[in-house]
Amino acid sequence: MPTINRRNLLYAFGLASVTPLLPAQTAVTGKVSVVKPGESRFSYSTASQAKLSPCKLTSEDTGGALAAFELSALPQTGPYLHVHHREDEWYYVLSGEFLFKAGGEEHTLPAGASIWLPRGIPHVWANMGTTENKLILVCQPGGFEKFFEEMGSAMSKANAANAEKTMGAMFAKYGMEMLGPPLFKPLRQMH
Repeated sequence: MPTINRRNLLYAFGLASVTPLLPAQTAVTGKVSVVKPGESRFSYSTASQAKLSPCKLTSEDTGGALAAFELSALPQTGPYLHVHHREDEWYYVLSGEFLFKAGGEEHTLPAGASIWLPRGIPHVWANMGTTENKLILVCQPGGFEKFFEEMGSAMSKANAANAEKTMGAMFAKYGMEMLGPPLFKPLRQMH
């Protein structure tokens, strides 16, 4: 019977114990998805939400991996200061110039620049321009299209008196917190 080197035996046991922890090769869960200019892969119930955040990839398209959007921002507008507890976000500036405040730092991003915002880091951004400009937003994992749908529907019924309360409730439902005001004006017009 051959003798086994102790080091090789320990290596084999170590490899055997770690192998189940390594990610397995998985079957393809997404599908090829094509979106033409001006189209959205998600059908929003309100025209204002469809214009604000057309969905270019849904969670269903990517097997739950991510969702992608083309965001439109009017001049001097942006979201409220907030933090995500479920999603990481990547923004790419398509047009204009945007100011991002994240994790205590300020970043002015021109067209072609991008920023990665991991979950748990408070952030806010705004369109710095005098015209409507655009961003690409990728949220990981997928499903953020459902937040945009519910937010758009709820805000279409809200008035200025209850808008922040309505927004705060939607944020909480989707694992986020509103922490402060937008840098300039909110993205959404209030009734």
